[in-house]
Order: sequence, then C-alpha cells, then structure tokens
Amino acid sequence: MKRYHSDILDALSIMLELFLLKKQEPSIITDLIDKAHKRQPIKQIFKELLSQKSNIQVNLNVNILKILKVINTTDVTPETIESFLNIISQKKTTNKLYYYSTPKEVNHLLCLLLELKEDESLYNPCYGIGSIFLSIASIMSSKNIKLFGEELDLRFSAIAKLIAKLSDIDEANLIVNDILKRTAFKKDGEIIKFDKVICNPPLYAHMGIEQLKEDERFSKIGILVKNYPELVFLTHALSHLKTRGVFIVRNQTLLKQGLESKLREKLLKEKMIEAVIELPKNIFPHQGYDFSILVISYNNNLVKHIDASSFYVKDGKYNKLVDIDKIVSMFSSNANSEFSKVTELSKLYVDDLRASHHVHTTKLTKQTLLLKDLDLEIFRGQRVHDIVDSTHKIKYFDLGIADFAQFGFSDKFSNEKESSEIAKILKYSLRPYDLLLSLRGVMPKVTILSPNLEETLAIANAGIIILRFQNKEDALALYCYLFSKKGYVALSHIYENSAENIVSANDLLNLVLPKNFHNYASKMQDIEELKEEYLRLDAKVLKLKEEL
Repeated sequence: MKRYHSDILDALSIMLELFLLKKQEPSIITDLIDKAHKRQPIKQIFKELLSQKSNIQVNLNVNILKILKVINTTDVTPETIESFLNIISQKKTTNKLYYYSTPKEVNHLLCLLLELKEDESLYNPCYGIGSIFLSIASIMSSKNIKLFGEELDLRFSAIAKLIAKLSDIDEANLIVNDILKRTAFKKDGEIIKFDKVICNPPLYAHMGIEQLKEDERFSKIGILVKNYPELVFLTHALSHLKTRGVFIVRNQTLLKQGLESKLREKLLKEKMIEAVIELPKNIFPHQGYDFSILVISYNNNLVKHIDASSFYVKDGKYNKLVDIDKIVSMFSSNANSEFSKVTELSKLYVDDLRASHHVHTTKLTKQTLLLKDLDLEIFRGQRVHDIVDSTHKIKYFDLGIADFAQFGFSDKFSNEKESSEIAKILKYSLRPYDLLLSLRGVMPKVTILSPNLEETLAIANAGIIILRFQNKEDALALYCYLFSKKGYVALSHIYENSAENIVSANDLLNLVLPKNFHNYASKMQDIEELKEEYLRLDAKVLKLKEEL
C-alpha cells in the first residue's frame, strides 16, 4: 500500500479503514475476494467502498486482491493492530511516525500505572495517532471508559479516531484543537476535570508561549521556557487532573535548572509527585534524550523512585523496555529494593528528582569530603565588549578551551585583544593555579593555569567555569585527581547528567573527593615531566613530517 501512496498517513488510513471493515462487516471482504477469483472487476467497487468511509483516494494500481487476502486472514484484535502500528511507527523509522506515537511497551506501562477503572474518564492533551488507545483496549477487560483528548493536527486525529473504533472505545470526544490558545473542555466557564490524564508530549514542536501568561491554566505557574514543551503540556494537564496523571518527561526537566521554579514549588508544596520512574536509554527512535515517567496525584507524603534504566533488551538499532510487571509491582509497593526507593517528601533532594540519583546515591558520612568543603570560589567566564570610540583601552588574552594544554599547566594563549572595559577585565582576570573547566558538553575539558602567569592579563570566555582556591595545594590536588581515571570518570558523570549539557556549579561543588585527596598534589611534578617528554616527542614527529 505504501508503495503506491506517497504519503504514509494516506496508506495507514486506508489500512486501518480495511481493518475496521473486516471487524464490522467481514462479509464485504470475502465477497470482494470471491468476485476477484471469478475474474469479476473489483477495483471500482473497492474505490467506491473506501470513498464512502474516507476522503483519501486509493491508488488502484495496488494489488487489491493481495491486500484483501491479508486483511481477511488477519485476526483484527487490539493486540494485532497494536503490533502492526508499532512496527510501522517505531521500527520502520523511515516512515517518521515515531514523533506521533509511543512504543507499545511504554504505552502498556503508562496504562498500568494509571490503574484505569470502568466508567472513569481519561484525558490526553496530545493524542497524536492514538497508539495509546490500543494499549488501553489490550489491558482493560472492559472498554467502558470515557475518552477525551485534544490534537493539533486534523489528519492525526482522523487516524486516532479509527484506532479508537478498532479498540471499541468511543471517539466522540477526541477534539482537534490548539491547547496553547484554549482548552476545548470547559463547562459553565470552568475547566473540566478528568479522573486520569496521560501524556507523551511532542518535543519537536516550536511553541509560542508568550500569550500563556494571561491564561488561567498557566498564570499561577509563570511563563514556561519554550525549550521544555513537556512542561507546557504538564501544566495544562494539571488544570484537568482529578486523581492521577502519568507524563513522559526528559530527565533534565527533573533537575533544578530544568523544572520551572514555580511549577516545582507547586508540585512539591501540594504533594503532587507520587513517583518518578527512570526509563532505559534509546527506547524512543531518534531521540537523544534520557526520559522518565512522572506520576502525579495528590496528598503524597512519600515519593517513589524506580530506576528502570537497566530494564531493556536490544531490539535492532534501539532498546525495548522489558519487565513491565516488575516495574508496576515496585510502584504498587512502598518497600525499598535494589531498583526502587521510597523517600519522605521532607527528605527529598529537590535539586535532582531523577530516580537514579535517589536510588543509587551513596549516603554521605561526616567524614566524606566534598569539593565545597575546600576554601574556593567558583564563577563563570565573561564576555568582554569594546567601545570603538574609546581612547582608554587595555590589552588582554581572551582564553578559550583551545588554549587548554593537553595536560599539565597551561601557559600559552593565542587570542590577544584590547578593550575599553578595563574594570571588568581587572575584576575577572585569571590567576596562577586557577582551575578551568568547560561549561558545556558531556566530555569535560580541564586545565590549571601556570604559576608563571603572574604578569599575564587574561580572562576566560563565557564557555568556561573557573575554580579559584585560597590554597594552591588544593588546586594542584584537584587537578591531579581529575587527571586520574577515577577522578575523570566522577567528573564525566556530572557532565553527562547535566541539564541541557551545561554543568552547574552546585553539582561541581557536591563532587565527592577521595579520602587521600591531598596526596594527589604530589603527582603534579610527574605530570609536568611527562608533558615535557610529550612535547619533545611531538616536536620530533613534526620535524620528521617536514623532512619527508
């Protein structure tokens, strides 16, 4: 079917219409097959039949008989349709339907966490092509739920309604609407509440959010950052929530820098966080982020953290979530385990709500040495501007990551500039033994400034963090520790888990240092000797290249 239709949505709609025809009027399928076997023409009948159900024009060059035979021999159950949809949306990624659907294993988990009951209302603010409806039908013995939803795209909505029909779920309240402009579900001026809410928000969307500050759904939260569309959908959905909601969010939204302060305050103050479930990496096609499920309800004095990041098997290029029943069992229990931990709300580490942080963080003893226990200040590099007409200027070096020595002391800078911002340059000028770290990325870059730079005027650019110690021995010890494999791994872990790949000063200050930390300073001489040997060898290699 796809071969003869340039638009995958057209091909999918036709297939779903045929599945629905088989489900509702199977005799029509068999009659067409019989006619074809008797060499009677069926193309026009087939075309007219589909035109009655859809505005999509079927390409009559398709092998109609072959398609009808496949449909006729297919057991049209929610499980079968779900597997079919999962293959074309999650496995066949060239179709690019993965943006508008969710892997079936994740859908199953979301439905089980909701604990849907008969006659309850379920709301989805961005239902896409409706893959979640098949999971509801597969899991619930009764389909008697009241389904409500909003979707921006009319064509996705049409497919979702077909899927709802195939799932024996009433699709009458699946609305096409832009939730950023208004909510479709109000009664007598009041926002309607729904028993359960489910949401896997689109991350690709460019969201204009300035108009939301006057909206009753968002005004108490404050303007949300457009980089985090899931928080816009979460805030909108909270206005509709009656008992429990499940939301897929990127892990960085659970960090202090990611989650909007007023939204964080609301969730914690109103005891709305029931559970945080960290999902495996690489289970969503073409998504480079790490994800968690946020379970929201009311009056939670305890927060359940479940680290399911290792609950997967390789499935082609991607991973597949497994052990769903085990995750649900941990969610239903208030007991701690190898992969779960229950924390009192008052003891929650609010700057990092990820499950991996709470489940696996080692308890710190009074003897544990943290970076913040040392006498240091930490600040960020600066941008220096220049007033062209100014007659009073000063020369300085603008130091970037390119100036970092490969290892050992950095003492050679290349980017000399001049500027009239003399006071700023003097205020932020670098000093010997300053430690410099890259601000961004998942692979940290580190250097220490040479003691011979006393007379050199330089400032670090805005992509660098500076650690300045009162005691040079502390600076040497930290550099040598971070140079070691153990120290570099510890630092890399901070970078890998930073929001938007921008490391925070708070995370750096909480770096745990080894008991023998101060002994590392003695290794600086070894590093410098190795550096000199490396530079000599590098010069010999360069000379050889020039001679050849």
